Amino acid sequence: MLDRRQFLKLGGATAFATLFGGCDKVQSRLIPFVIPPENYTLGEALWYASVCGQCPAGCGVVVRVSEGRAKKVEGNPLHPVNRGKLCARGQAALQALYHPERLSRPMKLSGARGSGAYTPVSWEEALSLLMGPLKKGKAEAPGSLLMVSEPMRGHAGLVAGRFMKAFGSKHRVAWDPFGPDAMLSANAAVYGVRDLPEHDLANARYLLSFSGDFLETGISPVHYAREYGRMRGDRETIRGKVVHFGPRLSMTATAADLFLPCAPGTEGFVALGIAHVMVRDRLTAASSAAGRLADDLGAYSPEEVEKKTGVHAHDIAAVAEEFARNQPGLAVAGTGAATGPDGAFHCAAVALLNVLAGNVGTPGGVSFPDRAQAFAKYGAEAALLAPSPESGYGGMRAALEKMRGGAFRMAILSGATNPAFTLPPSLKFNEALSKVPFVVAFASFLDETTSLADLVLPVPTALEAWGDDLAPVGHAGAITLCQPVVEPLHDTRSMPDVLIAAAKELGGEPAKALPWSSFRECIEKAYGGPGGEMEKALQRGGFFGESSSSRSASRTGSVAFPKAAERPIDGDPKAFPLALHLYPSLTLYDGRGANLPWLQEMPDPISTAVWRNWVEVNPKTAAGLGLAEGDGVTVTSPSGKITAHVAFNPGIAPDVAAMPLGQGHTRYGKYANGRGENPITLLPAGEMYALQATRVALAKTKLSTTLARTGNPEGQWKVKNMM
Repeated sequence: MLDRRQFLKLGGATAFATLFGGCDKVQSRLIPFVIPPENYTLGEALWYASVCGQCPAGCGVVVRVSEGRAKKVEGNPLHPVNRGKLCARGQAALQALYHPERLSRPMKLSGARGSGAYTPVSWEEALSLLMGPLKKGKAEAPGSLLMVSEPMRGHAGLVAGRFMKAFGSKHRVAWDPFGPDAMLSANAAVYGVRDLPEHDLANARYLLSFSGDFLETGISPVHYAREYGRMRGDRETIRGKVVHFGPRLSMTATAADLFLPCAPGTEGFVALGIAHVMVRDRLTAASSAAGRLADDLGAYSPEEVEKKTGVHAHDIAAVAEEFARNQPGLAVAGTGAATGPDGAFHCAAVALLNVLAGNVGTPGGVSFPDRAQAFAKYGAEAALLAPSPESGYGGMRAALEKMRGGAFRMAILSGATNPAFTLPPSLKFNEALSKVPFVVAFASFLDETTSLADLVLPVPTALEAWGDDLAPVGHAGAITLCQPVVEPLHDTRSMPDVLIAAAKELGGEPAKALPWSSFRECIEKAYGGPGGEMEKALQRGGFFGESSSSRSASRTGSVAFPKAAERPIDGDPKAFPLALHLYPSLTLYDGRGANLPWLQEMPDPISTAVWRNWVEVNPKTAAGLGLAEGDGVTVTSPSGKITAHVAFNPGIAPDVAAMPLGQGHTRYGKYANGRGENPITLLPAGEMYALQATRVALAKTKLSTTLARTGNPEGQWKVKNMM
């Protein structure tokens, strides 16, 4: 019998030290259940701890393995981020692991780029194709190498960062469609810390949510859903109150005590209206800040704010008084507020409420733990392991310009962010990438981006790989360890492993920068190796005993008043009468989950729609346009047009059209392709990745499909005075 350590050595090791001396094909065989393999006992279930890789939240998971197969994924009860809970996307990790369309071996392009025509090749041939342009580029133009990936955390980021630096290129871009750039800028301006804060929901008595999506697709929805539950039920005599402002009745809004609809891109004005009342009526804890801001807030009386936002003045005044008198309280900005035309202003206005309430650095308030302290031993390189959670949109725009100018000879693409799908088409990513002579992509599936590569290298899923992670929020310096919970299904190799092997072949500085024989060795040397603390940590799921110090919010005593930039909304209101509100899908997120049928089949909690595109409008707005529930429409913006079905949402603000992201794939497998069209098509190629900065028009159109739903929501809508 093999023990656990021997199994991991056989199943997880990649043996990259011999990659370039020849690659033997990995042997596999089907074993009938009447003859059980030696590394498991028939009927026995084992649980292995790892990390969920389905979104950037970094939740810990435990996986039930029986007869050598992963059967169930659950939240790790020991993990500080999610404490045993897990969302639907995490549960669907099994479908990603066993997906029939997973890439099982390297593929080289056999047709035109974007055609999806590939020929399987051996790893030996694939690595030869990779090393040719790498060696030539290193010798002739090291700065001509571009790397585009998801934001890599942990030692995967260290390997990628060191490789690019040792190669001689500074062109490394991390792209995340929902990176909180606006929140970071706002926090730097208001708190003096350019980082994501911890919001202590569990100990708050009053919560103001401004287009907050903390229960759905926010920075860490499972973590904050658990904290929300504690806020509402853990204290015998206190049940925290929640007020939600936003353009639509979302799942988070339905969980609030009070939902007050406001127009998209006006959340910051609502926050300043509340601040106005707090200062005017002397309801603030930070009296010095209130005195300095009194004159600036004079223009934001509830009556003036009502004209801009549609929120009644008496509601603004009532909420302001309740918030001030029920401390500790929290004000939280979500994706909707952050992705408007002036997201930094809206987030800063919301953050100002925390300052005025005196809830910065206090229980039930906002704090800034020093998460990078977990990797302090790396010095300046700690930024590679615990990177700032920026979107990289500015870097992507700059890289596209350089692509068009012929600055890059080779591009390395990695990750689930799929820029060919998630960037506005008007940026012309595909056209720019065509100017790069050689493109290699690391992926588990062919999608719109990887199908533009000359060489595609298959990578393991998170349930088959070694690694580590530092979640963006919800912990105190805890490091999550990732380990293979099953033997790899296919002959896949992780991107860090390939980079380590490539560095050895290049020699010189790259070989010195990446001195390990495999990525597993890199992880083991970082955490003490097998047999010691690392082995115990693997059983728990990571190192959870560490604590991080808090950084002081140095600017709260001299906070500057948030100034609105008044950036124009794209589209003439006469030609495009509706404000477009795009939001991440609860199941598909930015589209990466669209190839998993479990997630396609899971109904949206508000519309109950599945497998389709839809556009949510208020029934009164729809009546004015002559539209009925389920009608097909063409949604047109100044930048493009798509088709969708009408879904009524009486809880949406008037003259707003809301659409979830995620559908509209053309090269992501049979479960994703042809499920409507991509709403990102409607966005302009602006200086910011603004999901709430466009106006649209709806025109009734006959479609060959119907709005697919798992239930009829009519009963729940026909309730008098629902709002």
